[in-house]
Amino acid sequence: MDTGGWIALLKRDDEMHARAGRYYEAQVAGGRRLLTTNYVIAETATGLRYDAGLEAAVAFRQAVERAVAGRRLRVVWINARLEREGWDLLEHYSGLALSLTDATSAAVARRAGVNEVFGFDRHFRALGFDLQPA
Repeated sequence: MDTGGWIALLKRDDEMHARAGRYYEAQVAGGRRLLTTNYVIAETATGLRYDAGLEAAVAFRQAVERAVAGRRLRVVWINARLEREGWDLLEHYSGLALSLTDATSAAVARRAGVNEVFGFDRHFRALGFDLQPA
């Protein structure tokens, strides 16, 4: 789960809100456990804090905690090895304007055998992932 997916899911005025909500509900109803990273959580919380205020960022943290407790979400913490893999991806795909957060997410997804990203950043397609909701 990428930052764009979180933002669209949480912000009612986001143009992708309805699509993100339907997709998320379908995943949860199907018993799928979503995967994200602490870098994505930090990026999302920061975006919400500056764009929608502290209340929105705190509500996001609480939603993440509920999803983890309910086993609907797994958070992978980026360690030195995963960060290095992210940097390697940045260098390998130097023609893409990837963030380190996106690159580390891709490294985590590849290690976990995940081929689908919940988000709207087209760079993930260039990295070989299926971007959802389509």
